[in-house]
Amino acid sequence: MRAFWETWRTEIIRGATLFCVVLAIGLSVRYLVARARERVVNRLPEALREIRGEFDSDAESGPRTTGATWTYRAKVAPKHGLWIRNTRGSVIVEGGRGDSVQISAVKSYRSSDTASVRLVAVPSDAGLTVCAVWPGSPEGCTPDEDFKAGRTRGSDITVDFKVRLPRGVRLDARTVIGDVHVAGATAPLHVHTVSGDIDVETTEGPVTIASVNGGVHARILGFADTGGVSITTVNGSVTSELPPVLDADVDAHTINGSIVTDYALPVSGKFTTHSLKGTVGRGGREVRVTTVNGSIQLKKAPLAAR
Repeated sequence: MRAFWETWRTEIIRGATLFCVVLAIGLSVRYLVARARERVVNRLPEALREIRGEFDSDAESGPRTTGATWTYRAKVAPKHGLWIRNTRGSVIVEGGRGDSVQISAVKSYRSSDTASVRLVAVPSDAGLTVCAVWPGSPEGCTPDEDFKAGRTRGSDITVDFKVRLPRGVRLDARTVIGDVHVAGATAPLHVHTVSGDIDVETTEGPVTIASVNGGVHARILGFADTGGVSITTVNGSVTSELPPVLDADVDAHTINGSIVTDYALPVSGKFTTHSLKGTVGRGGREVRVTTVNGSIQLKKAPLAAR
């Protein structure tokens, strides 16, 4: 034994030292990851909650006055689109009858001049675009995803839209500060807000939803084409109701929250991070659901709702 020790002492000491160094590095990395995760989990939600106040500080303080209602009506054919572009205020959509889109918008304010915000409707061969345009907008009213509404800083005006949507008309609704609610839609949806909750229902997808600071509820009762579902938020929980009979490749992920599903799919993860990935039915259609701080529910829509 002594001869063995004399022969291998240097290598044993070197190996033990290397092991201790690797162990120390591993523990340090794990500690740093845990601290970083703790900062994400504990500090990110609080920071995100300040987004609404940062954007909306002028709009929410003091008593507010409601202005006159702006209305617009136009025929929009099935398979065509309606684009709503807002910056500060909600968008509420309900299913309508006939072949005409009916839109009303109400400005509320505290002291700003409501005439500084224009309500613009632009018909086109593709459908109809309706915008709330603040001063300084470089583009006017366009359906572009990067539409610039103008300067809202210093303005306390809020614009709330209500829409009656005909059957078969696609909807693309966007605001920055405000909720978006869609009920009775019968065509694909594209919905976006920065700070606000999103609640949508349609009988035909695909559906694309994006928020930063807000929860999401989406009920998709069927699909018009091969498009899938994409739901993304940062600070908020997500509930997605999908057809009970579904062919899709599903991918869901949250950093701080749980994942619960009605479908026979495995949920993996430890600590706070959880992921779900798998195939339902024959697959093919992509369903992607992601949040940072919030839980995810993947539910089967009730048959009675179809």
